[in-house]
Amino acid sequence: MTTTSRVVITETVGYDSVGPTMRAGDIAEAVIDAIEQDNPGQDILVTDRGDYIHIHVNKDCRLTRSSLEQHLGREYPLPMLEVEMASFTGRMQTSDTEYRWYFKT
Repeated sequence: MTTTSRVVITETVGYDSVGPTMRAGDIAEAVIDAIEQDNPGQDILVTDRGDYIHIHVNKDCRLTRSSLEQHLGREYPLPMLEVEMASFTGRMQTSDTEYRWYFKT
């Protein structure tokens, strides 16, 4: 049995939701799709603020370079993401292959 994620458009998120805030555009759309792929079974909460898109997952949010590149259709080093990422919620771990935002009390 496989569990699938779902993208939920919302105006509010819980205090324990974590993830990036992206500039609107192609990169943000690919990030939403990649986060959905990398977080199976989790709701992906998306708040569209016009120029910025807030993308959140409850307590733990993963984004891998491979899934982002798959959805972009081209190579994309993860450190370049920080140019498009205006902010984030939660704590953040980074590597060349994965970004992770997480909630810690």
